[in-house]
Amino acid sequence: VEVNGKLVPFLELGVGFNPDLSAKENVYLNGTILGLTMKELDEYIDDIFDFAELREFANMSIKNFSSGMQVRLAFSIAIRVKSDILILDEVLAVGDGEFQKKCYQYFQDIRGKKTILFVSHGLDSVKKYSDRVLWLKEDKSYEIGDPIEMVEKYSKTF
Repeated sequence: VEVNGKLVPFLELGVGFNPDLSAKENVYLNGTILGLTMKELDEYIDDIFDFAELREFANMSIKNFSSGMQVRLAFSIAIRVKSDILILDEVLAVGDGEFQKKCYQYFQDIRGKKTILFVSHGLDSVKKYSDRVLWLKEDKSYEIGDPIEMVEKYSKTF
């Protein structure tokens, strides 16, 4: 695989969180792990908590957060990283419907500006949010094509 650009994987969101630290402290920790500077984090901190809808929980220990709250916070940090390519592996399978809509709106807003590799078994989302689909098959073969066409082919395998 050849990569041309800065890559941000949205794989195990929040993997760098320390349960003994507050949410705000974890923003700085996780943001630094992802390559953000302290200056950038100072600038983005309010937007991070607003997007995650967790402003009132900024000083709470993250060990008291639900998994959905942790994913919202981690996602909100990760989208601040300046990148050309985002890799999303079932990242939106966690979280409530309203937050998922907010995330999909973010993807619509950056469409055409960044490359998004979106891994999902949510076929409606694949059809709605993909420009092209890569279907990796069990026999290690693959097909690339139009989202609606590829989802229809994939659905017939069940």
